[in-house]
Amino acid sequence: MKLLLGWSVMLGIHGLLTWLSHHEYMMMLVILVVSVAGTLVFVGNLFAIMYAFGQNVWWGIAVLLIPLFSVIYCARNWDRAGYAGKMLYAGLAGVGLTYFALLVMVKTNPI
Repeated sequence: MKLLLGWSVMLGIHGLLTWLSHHEYMMMLVILVVSVAGTLVFVGNLFAIMYAFGQNVWWGIAVLLIPLFSVIYCARNWDRAGYAGKMLYAGLAGVGLTYFALLVMVKTNPI
């Protein structure tokens, strides 16, 4: 029974992947990358807020209330907030590269 279930799942995934077109593959990849990158930005921002409040209340309020101020905070206080900075910068790079790839894809291969 377990073997039959495994084969049906595998054939179902294979059938789905052969049915999808090239654009749908790309959109699935974009959704995956942007989801992971967005999660990295969100969690990095949470860590940056914690580190900023641990350093000074005013840094914490600035990082909490001003959008993307956490990027500046992490760059200026890398020894304290390097972990959060790595997550933030990786997430922002992922979102930026995905946006650039989408622009190139639409420009070279319009729907």
